[in-house]
Amino acid sequence: MTIRFPAGRTAVLLAAVFSTGCATKGDLRNLQTELRALSAQNDSLVMELRRQNRSTQDTIRRTSDQLFEIRGDVSSRLAGIEDALDRLTELVGQNQRTMASVRDQLEAGGNRRMTGGGGFDDPMAGGGDASDAVALYNAAVGSYQQGQYTAARFGFEEFIEAFPGDALVASAWFYVGESLVQLEDLEGALDAYQRVVQDWPNDDRARDARLGLGLTHRDLGDTTQARIELERVINTWPDTDQAARAQEALSGIGGLPRP
Repeated sequence: MTIRFPAGRTAVLLAAVFSTGCATKGDLRNLQTELRALSAQNDSLVMELRRQNRSTQDTIRRTSDQLFEIRGDVSSRLAGIEDALDRLTELVGQNQRTMASVRDQLEAGGNRRMTGGGGFDDPMAGGGDASDAVALYNAAVGSYQQGQYTAARFGFEEFIEAFPGDALVASAWFYVGESLVQLEDLEGALDAYQRVVQDWPNDDRARDARLGLGLTHRDLGDTTQARIELERVINTWPDTDQAARAQEALSGIGGLPRP
């Protein structure tokens, strides 16, 4: 903004007054008028400068706030990327260890007795080489026992796909459900448990899977279905550890105590 001062006229009046040594009242009034106008314009200029200064400060403050928010967002995104990379690195390491375990067990051979959590000694029900199935199943069990639940889930699913007719498929599906519970995918765990109780109702894993259904429904807040499943465990397998666990869980959600 450009402000023009009537400095020329004021200077002329002042020169006339001081050069002649006398001034009329009209000259003095004109001089006063010019001085007041100049003062008013100076005040206006000061006000305009102050306004522009406040506007500049507001702009700087907003820009600083935006930069702070952007920096925080970038830092958060970088932290998220680092966490994702750490999880990816862990998963790759788990898969590599699982494959190495499978390879070692295949090279060493093996018998049908399971050394992992399954504890079965059944013959092969499906096709394929027995040592392959043993190695793959045991590697997945090992991952689960070491707390590597993502690798365990993939290992059991690979076993199920490779040996769909094997006697341990029901147990593998149960472990898929257990792994998904640990990974906080409760809906997926329900699907895995349901496969066991529907397709292998007479398998030993059926009672584990039924208990898993009850506990998972409880964790999801579906107490009605949880009571149904837990009651089934108690009524169907009354003298088992699963029944005792079901009774404990049932009491915790308001079920009637049993003798």
